[in-house]
Amino acid sequence: MADVVYFPGLVPTTFATIETYLRTDIYARARLREADEVLGYSLVDAYRDAEVYDWEVYEAGVLALSLALADWADDNLDLDPVAFGGQSFGAIVGAVWAGVLPYPDALRLVRESTRVELDWFGSRPAPLGCFFFYRLDAVTVDGLIARARAEGHVVEGSIYLDNSVHAVSGTSTGLDRMRELVAEAGGHAFYSMNRAEHCSLVQGLRDRLAAEVYRDLRWFRSSLPMLSDVSGALLTDPDDIRDDLLDGWVTPVHWAAVSAAIRRAGADRAVVIGPRTMFGRLTQRTVPTAVLTPRSVLEHPATAFRLPAPAGAARVPAVAAASGGAR
Repeated sequence: MADVVYFPGLVPTTFATIETYLRTDIYARARLREADEVLGYSLVDAYRDAEVYDWEVYEAGVLALSLALADWADDNLDLDPVAFGGQSFGAIVGAVWAGVLPYPDALRLVRESTRVELDWFGSRPAPLGCFFFYRLDAVTVDGLIARARAEGHVVEGSIYLDNSVHAVSGTSTGLDRMRELVAEAGGHAFYSMNRAEHCSLVQGLRDRLAAEVYRDLRWFRSSLPMLSDVSGALLTDPDDIRDDLLDGWVTPVHWAAVSAAIRRAGADRAVVIGPRTMFGRLTQRTVPTAVLTPRSVLEHPATAFRLPAPAGAARVPAVAAASGGAR
């Protein structure tokens, strides 16, 4: 088997849905202990009281949780990874999993990036944010963006997933107008963030993060290629991966580029690791896919899990969820 291991981007996940896993799973507890030492506080307690807008806590929590799932997979699954990747923040999780960025450095990246981001966004003349929605195709979305811009609003397309899930960044007034246009077109709002991403509006932030945060961390060559969600390139050089993570701030995400990279890497199966299952259906359209979540680890005995076989191949036993799996 040739597997690609993929880590999703940040998706709102309530503490109640993952509390049992974080407090009882041995892998999660180990990752949380190390995080507590680096951050200087109890991450699980902070996550309990946090919202998605508490960037440091939320990102560090997702990082610890996702890596704990990957640790479980290391000990329980029989995979043959040929590449890894991640969407947006998931690419940072993937870099840690692949040994490109040490876990303590990733936690420092989260902490210091939050400091810079809060300062940069707080100094903007108008608030910037990002609005996620679904059930509209890319052509329609681009048309709505063009209409809002023609009306004088500042908005840019940020994320194009699966030709049905999208995100637009812009000023608060521009995003308010996009919500109206999306609703009129039959789309459904998902959630909003109080920061813009994957767009040219944050070029200044990208440059500050490069100078004040990323250059002071340790980056190592990867033994596996990383699937860039910026360009679709396959990267192993540490400087290239670091710069790709930074460029993700200013470049729209197009899932088609990731799909093409999965094919170029020669993967015939994908394992998606994270707190939610949303991304499984994206990779499923390219290769057979398993999704590993806290729920799949808690609710299914390891011996009952099976990874999907590549298309046209016989199904082979392995330890993985019917909807789950990982390295």
